[in-house]
Amino acid sequence: MSVRVLIVDDRPARSHHLEQALIEAGFEVIMTVHRDDDLHDQLDRLQPDAVIIDAELPGRDTLEYLGHVGRRYPRPMIMLADQDAPELTRSAAEAGVSTYAVASLQPALVRSMINVAIASFEQHSALRHELTRTRESINQRRRVDRAKTLIMERRGMNEQEAYQYLRKLAMDRRLSMHELAGEVLTVLDRETKS
Repeated sequence: MSVRVLIVDDRPARSHHLEQALIEAGFEVIMTVHRDDDLHDQLDRLQPDAVIIDAELPGRDTLEYLGHVGRRYPRPMIMLADQDAPELTRSAAEAGVSTYAVASLQPALVRSMINVAIASFEQHSALRHELTRTRESINQRRRVDRAKTLIMERRGMNEQEAYQYLRKLAMDRRLSMHELAGEVLTVLDRETKS
């Protein structure tokens, strides 16, 4: 299955050469759109595997817009620019651009650049997903610990007894420990406020 690429470019002659280089490199160009087109709509409708943005020298507004688009439609974004601008490279990375390169339309280089951008994007996505899971796990553990502490205080139990009490209650109600802890905290908070 070939990688489906959307090109965002305001210069038809340039986008034609880019499209040819992509096709020669083995990619499927699904469409070329103008920067002023509704990129949200195009991404939603076309579902490309990667987006190439060609810009003479991208400005802050363009990078902010790409950051917003990237959060809503996470895709590898490759920015081709005519000039090397180190400060823009950092800004582009902060905006979610996977690769920022001074434009070169040699098919072998284009293929490598897109493949590296996709691999990098996938690695960052996996890391973000793992970080989200880890944070959720920590929050769940904190919830269980808070519930256990409140039960120890309210029922005069030691830590082991409070844990066993929560565990048995969770099994009886067919809930996970953190789901039960959330319910216990809600009930105990209501009792405290009453």
